[in-house]
Amino acid sequence: MKPLRKERLQQAIKQELSKILLEDMNDERLKFVTITDVELSDDQKYLKVYFSTMPGKNSEQILQSLERVKGYVSGEVARTLRLRFAPEIKFELDNSIERGVRMVKLLEDLEKKDKVKEDESHEDESADHTEETNDQP
Repeated sequence: MKPLRKERLQQAIKQELSKILLEDMNDERLKFVTITDVELSDDQKYLKVYFSTMPGKNSEQILQSLERVKGYVSGEVARTLRLRFAPEIKFELDNSIERGVRMVKLLEDLEKKDKVKEDESHEDESADHTEETNDQP
């Protein structure tokens, strides 16, 4: 399969999966799922689906729910997009967003600590300067 066609097909699958999970599923846990990426094999028989969830949601329970509905989801994707095969889906938790949020928080914390140290340094310099001016006749 040509790379551009494969990329367009993967994007269409990603959109269709998101729509199915949001509109067709009765399981409320699946409403908190975001499809972050999909990888379709060249023969279109296998589909790896990366997903993320909102922080605080039980990702293991969500993964179990996804595993239960993957046959239906696979069939719907194949039917809607007129694929030759209903791809075998493998769901994988993508925690890169969570890791990114954690990294941003760590960077913000470091920035705050640096600011506090900088402020303390300026206070020490001001105190030294004040003592020098008071010592002069």
